[in-house]
Parts: sequence; structure tokens; C-alpha cells
Amino acid sequence: MRLVSHAPFVVLVLALFVTSRARTHVVQPGDSIRAALAQAQPGDRITVLPGVYREGAADAPTALTVTQDDIALVGLSSPGHPVVLQNAGGQSYGLWVSPADSAEPTADAVGLPCGSSGATLRGFWLSGFTLQGFHQDGAHLACVDGFVLTGNVSDGNKVYGLFPVLSRHGVLAANEVMHTGRDAAMYVGQSDDVLISGNRVHDNLLGIEVENSRRCTVLGNDVYANTVGLLVHVLPHLLRTTQEHTTVALNQIHDNNRANTADREDSLAAFPPGLGILLVGADTTAVSGNHVTRNGSVGLAVVNPCLALMMQGQSCTEFNADPNVDPKPDGNQIVGNVFQGNGTAPPTGSPMDALRAADLLWDGTGEGNCWQFNVFTTSVPPALPACH
Repeated sequence: MRLVSHAPFVVLVLALFVTSRARTHVVQPGDSIRAALAQAQPGDRITVLPGVYREGAADAPTALTVTQDDIALVGLSSPGHPVVLQNAGGQSYGLWVSPADSAEPTADAVGLPCGSSGATLRGFWLSGFTLQGFHQDGAHLACVDGFVLTGNVSDGNKVYGLFPVLSRHGVLAANEVMHTGRDAAMYVGQSDDVLISGNRVHDNLLGIEVENSRRCTVLGNDVYANTVGLLVHVLPHLLRTTQEHTTVALNQIHDNNRANTADREDSLAAFPPGLGILLVGADTTAVSGNHVTRNGSVGLAVVNPCLALMMQGQSCTEFNADPNVDPKPDGNQIVGNVFQGNGTAPPTGSPMDALRAADLLWDGTGEGNCWQFNVFTTSVPPALPACH
């Protein structure tokens, strides 16, 4: 099992908020978090007392925007007394964090470069907040180096819950993310060295998604009642062109049989319910020590994205048009996991029905993929390559 140590990154991020913090601003019910952010300087901490906060105009694109280094937003939530940032009406984003020249939301959120200047925001902390009911994302981080999102709740944000993109050296820990109906509850895209640990992720379309990223770790999460539990994959035509060196360890990924609620025109609509772990075109993923149980279609699948496209009656033109992206899954190691009760209730009427239900599935593409010391009952093919 290859467990990547993220201790240096955690220490780095914590140091930002211990050594550089200048002032603490206290926000009480009836006060404005926006106003506190407008007064804050790099290194400041904004402490928010329990209450429901609706920030900005109802038609503003974001409720809160952070464009300065080393800002800490700390909600002093307690049982029965949360700090809630709620959509004021038609807002798309609860929290937008990026350099100032990347701070205007665009339609192409995943292709956004790090500002016209290439700037990076350094250091951000969010804890103790409930982000509720935004039309796009609960928290959107772009081009941030050194971030922590911990102890938050994302509830009913339509497209994404927690969304760091083009960022690095981050931690998403001990959050609860639920009721994200159109895409991923927790998304890490085009990012390096991000730890996703100890989260509860349930009742979403996709639970956890890692896309075109490097050296990320998905560790000790409870992922259940989603349509797809965990998706690790590569897409073409993005700034980062590989998905590699991901560690998936010690997670509970179970009962992901929720109905698919993706928009009909979205490619995600092809996923049948009941998918535990999907490695789609991903390279060098280490999957170890996980319990993957009672996912009706497949426990774990290693596939080429072109296969899924063919099953939808589409060609692989998009991947073929990007010479920098290799869609074949290579070098993935599935070692020492427990797969039980998967593939027992495959759905019908999906373009992906041709994928046979099983605990383990491989479409036969790619090189260096191997399976060793797993507990399982069914696999496609019946004999999978062993690790040496």
C-alpha cells in the first residue's frame, strides 16, 4: 500500500495561520461577513457567531469573495447552533476564493487560468460553515496554494459542493457534503498534493471526484447513498493533461445506489446507479484497504473513457483530438481491499448496461494494471492480472 504523507503540506498551511495572522474580526448575527472581508488584510481571521447569513444582493453571482492571501473564515458552530451561509436568492456561488484577476465567475470554471497574470492566492482556511442552497457551488477555490476546508457542511448546492481547481497543497477533512444533484459533492480538479480525508459524503450524484490531478490522497472517507461513490478520471482539453499517482485508501464506499439526476444532455447521465469506485483513464492509482460493499452495478471498475463513449453511441473524437491526453488506464494497483455484495442489482435501460455487474471489472485496456490480495466474489474477466 502506498500512502502519501501530506504532513509537510498540513504543517505549511497551518503555519500560514499561526505566524502571519494579524487581526481577528468578529461577526455577529445581523452583521455582514462581506463587510468584515472588505476590512480584512492578509493574515486576518474572521470569526462568525452562529446564525443564518444571507450576504449581498439576491442576484449577485457570489455571496462571499476572498481575493487576499492567508484569510481564515471560522464559523463558531455548535450542535444545534450552526453558522449558515445561505443563498440570498439567485446566487450561484456561496464562497469564491481566488486571486483578484480570477475572481469573476465564468462559464468555463474548470478551464480558467490562474488569472491573466498567472497569480496564485496563498493560504486560505474555512471551518465551521454550512453552505446551503447555491445554484452552482458551495465553495469554489481557484488557483490557491495552501488551503484547508475542515468541519464544514455543504447541503443542497446544485452542481458542486466543495470545489478546488488549479490549486495545490490542500486539505479537505472532516466535512459533510450532501444533496448535490447535478455533479460532484467533493471535486478536486487539475490540482496537486491534495488530501481528502475523514469526510462524510452522501446523497449526491457523484460522491468524490478527482480529475486531471497529481499526487492526491483519498483517505478514510465514508461515501454512501450516491449514484457513483468515487470517480478518478482524465478528461481532454484541460490545462493539466494527466491523472496520476492517486492514493485511495481505508475508505468505506457502500450502498451507492441513488438514482441518476444528471441533466439529460450531460455525459454523467450515462452512469447507472450502483457504481462504487471508477478509475476512468486514470494512471498509477493505488487502491488499498478499502471496504467497497453493496453497490448494485460494480464495486470497482478500471476502464478506458472511450468504452463509455462507445456505449453511448459516440466516438472518442474528443480524446483523439488532444494528443497530450492518453485515455488508456495504466499502472493502477488494486491491492488488499474487501469487495462484498456488489453487482447484485444491475440496472436496465442505461447505455452502459453492457458493462457486466461484478465486484471487480476491467475492460482489458491499458498496461501494468494489477490486482492482489483482494476479497471478492465476482470479477470481469474471471482472471485479473496479479501484481509482481
